[in-house]
Amino acid sequence: MTISRRPGTAALAAVLLFVCASGCRRTAAPAAASAVAKAPGDGLLLVAAPAWIPDENAAELPSMGIGRLYVAAAALGKDGKLVALPPPPTRFSRPVFLTVMGGPMAASVLISGGGETIGAGWAQALAPILAEAKSWGEIAGVHLHLDPLPENVSALAEAVRAMKAGIGGLPVSVTLRGTEPPSTWKPLAGVADEALLFSFGKRPELGDRLIPEISDETAREMPLPFRLLIAPGFFGRTGDGKSFLGRWLPDGEVARLSSDRSLDFSFGQVLSEEAGNLYTFRIRPGARLADSRLAADGGFARFQTLSFSEAVRLMGLASRWGAPRLLGRVFLLEGVPRDPHLVGYAAVRDLLTGKPLDMKLQVEVLAGNSGPGWTEISLRVTNLSVTPTDLSRLNNWVQVRVEGGVFSSVRLGDFDRFELLSSQAEDHRPANLGQAVVARIFENMFAPGEAKETDAIRVSGSRPTVFVSWHLTGPDGKIFDGPETEAALAPSPSRSGRR
Repeated sequence: MTISRRPGTAALAAVLLFVCASGCRRTAAPAAASAVAKAPGDGLLLVAAPAWIPDENAAELPSMGIGRLYVAAAALGKDGKLVALPPPPTRFSRPVFLTVMGGPMAASVLISGGGETIGAGWAQALAPILAEAKSWGEIAGVHLHLDPLPENVSALAEAVRAMKAGIGGLPVSVTLRGTEPPSTWKPLAGVADEALLFSFGKRPELGDRLIPEISDETAREMPLPFRLLIAPGFFGRTGDGKSFLGRWLPDGEVARLSSDRSLDFSFGQVLSEEAGNLYTFRIRPGARLADSRLAADGGFARFQTLSFSEAVRLMGLASRWGAPRLLGRVFLLEGVPRDPHLVGYAAVRDLLTGKPLDMKLQVEVLAGNSGPGWTEISLRVTNLSVTPTDLSRLNNWVQVRVEGGVFSSVRLGDFDRFELLSSQAEDHRPANLGQAVVARIFENMFAPGEAKETDAIRVSGSRPTVFVSWHLTGPDGKIFDGPETEAALAPSPSRSGRR
């Protein structure tokens, strides 16, 4: 709802009375909800609607230490209008903070001031959502997820105060930038019940700026209770190569773009002092723009990301901070268990439950056709990791070595390229088909859980033995090698009924 002029005191009181009378029904009284809001612990912020957590994943939340959920319930545009989002289909097992998802520039509504009017309008628009939300579970408060500028913090404080009064005193929390001096947010102290301090990631609705981490000093001096907001998934943008102001792409597209043979990619930073990895995709020389996944977007895309290991490092540092108002961490996810990003729920789950985040491939060698003096095999390769590999032309490969035979043909299938070698020794030499005993099959990137298959690989020899190994580079540069093992040839997919 948008109200264009600031009402007088009597009019504002009438609006608030209407809102309270017309539907601030909830499953927790304000006092009980306030106790939940102030309780230490971790949470998940689910920003895609309708939000849903399958039963098998809901059962994992206790072992993860997840005590609260921030659930997308309404969208706020830069025009100040607040509209309901599709509601969740099932109840949640954890206390819920109804989240107002501000789009890019949504906080600009605060520029002109009039925070009381704005907050009263938000409260009125939230009333029917709160009434309906009694079926969602225990409603512990309302969260405003937007990107306020420091100069508008006073208007935000007025809006929060008015909105809180209009929703019957339920706790209200806000998302704030972790890059600003903590003193910036003093007007919110005693008004907002807590802040989610954006401390790691890059989000379109939060200024589209890379946030590598916040400092111990920032945490110690925050003037209101807060939790670290960590967004493990990133976004890139399309463009024409000179500017990148097109549509936002989730970083899961990096894996798909890297497999587009009409595209090439390069590495580098816009500014040398910036953190993270920068990947730029462009049309490969000689390729047609019309054949590319970026045909409608100008032919270019750029992604700036941080490794999840950096988020792990931040959490390790935070555990040693002397920050009296730090209550926990909140992980921003598009969905559970899957979302369009390279790192999501599975990585957060494994981190919080103490599982290693190592890279690992599963390589299956499948028997194919055969004849006198030759046999064919194919590979099915699955990334068992919950994080992606690095994007690299050289450092992610599966090796097939043959004893008692040589390679006579290699067909890539889903993979990017291959090289043939005379041996696996460090001083190996390139070799031709009919001479090579080692084939290295390269993949630019393996996304979490991604499976890829080769087409037929033909080996000439009367009774060859096949050995496989693999080599991966994590996004933090750490190297992982799989030991060489003799392949027990699985049945051909065509013979076993598989495709």
